[in-house]
Amino acid sequence: MDKDYFNILIVGHTTFGVRNLRIKKETFKIFIYLLAFFQLAVMFCLCDYIQVRKKNLFLNQLRHESLTQKAHLQLFATRIEELEKRMSKLKDYDLKIRTMANLQRGQNHTAFIGMGGEPSSVITWKLKDEPRRSE
Repeated sequence: MDKDYFNILIVGHTTFGVRNLRIKKETFKIFIYLLAFFQLAVMFCLCDYIQVRKKNLFLNQLRHESLTQKAHLQLFATRIEELEKRMSKLKDYDLKIRTMANLQRGQNHTAFIGMGGEPSSVITWKLKDEPRRSE
């Protein structure tokens, strides 16, 4: 019968004396299994918590980057708007200058089409037609 129990002696103050604690082996095994299960559950929760914290940190970094990129985009958008305003002012000035100089936009300008190779029929026709105009 003694083999089915664990005897634990607790030594305290001299007034209390020595106490004897008897625990069944089956109860002790169940207690050990529960303790191991509890430790595994705590470790699982702790690892899960650490992973969530890492993801949260990464998410905060991405949010910060997103905000800085949004600020940069707004800055670029305002700069583009300013450039568009300047371009429209330049178009207005160009139109005013052309009206003052009595120039029109619809004049024929021979554009530089390309280099080398056989001239196209349109260019050849324009080149033949130009000396006649000057005469």
